Amino acid sequence: MKQMAESNNYLILNEYEKVFLKLKATSQLILIGEFYGDPDVALISDDETYCAVGGEGVIIYYLRDPFEEFSTKYKSLNQWKIWGRGTNKETMWVSEIDQIDSKHIRVELEDSETILLSIF
Repeated sequence: MKQMAESNNYLILNEYEKVFLKLKATSQLILIGEFYGDPDVALISDDETYCAVGGEGVIIYYLRDPFEEFSTKYKSLNQWKIWGRGTNKETMWVSEIDQIDSKHIRVELEDSETILLSIF
């Protein structure tokens, strides 16, 4: 597995089109995203309240119990949200993600367009 991001308590790892969160305290691996094509970028927020992974859109995964596994079969209201991919919208191909503050990230797309996203 390829390491994409690290903080004091977490690692974000990638294997093929899947992304995992590793809890350092227990070594537990949790599926936090699936992408068409490998994901390109990831970050863990400075306060460790969320992580964001980009490639085919962005998945924002909230770092809190119960640490639900990601699924494309149902939406989670509290564990993750997806931006930039969907049935009615054009897929956004993400090349970079930066944390702006505790509530916003900056997403740069392949075409160099920049978008500010709210985390919550």
